[in-house]
Amino acid sequence: MAMKQWWLAAMAAFMVVSGCAKEETEQKQSLQGADLMRAQTSGTAKGAQLDQGPAERAAAYLRRRGDIRDVVAVNSGDRLLVAYQIPHMQRWNRKKIEKDVEDRLRDMFPGYQVVSSSDLKIFWKTQQLKTKMVNKRWDQREVNREIGRIEKLSKEQT
Repeated sequence: MAMKQWWLAAMAAFMVVSGCAKEETEQKQSLQGADLMRAQTSGTAKGAQLDQGPAERAAAYLRRRGDIRDVVAVNSGDRLLVAYQIPHMQRWNRKKIEKDVEDRLRDMFPGYQVVSSSDLKIFWKTQQLKTKMVNKRWDQREVNREIGRIEKLSKEQT
């Protein structure tokens, strides 16, 4: 009987350790991507033809918050797409943080249709869009179309 209990305890410990290791790997991959984007674009698409002033202001505001780890923002016309990451230790406050960020961005940019998300997939898609804007010099129509796709994806995630 003691051998069976020892075996179950060993298996449980193994499962806990392997689960934590996987999470750490995903976080490192996420942070590596964020560092790469920070080196290339410093969080905004400054090289793009479109004026990214609103996106820059939104990103700067969120970077000053203690409950946001990384931010990427893009705007086109009257649309503002903001994706951010919440630090792991703040996950239990996720809903409160999301609501606060959403409300604050809507107050800061009343003339814009604001789409904000803390979903990691939306964060990555927004980073890809920003890179494409810088490298390919997209026009407003193309950026609006891509923002619409990301917005649709964020609503599906919810």
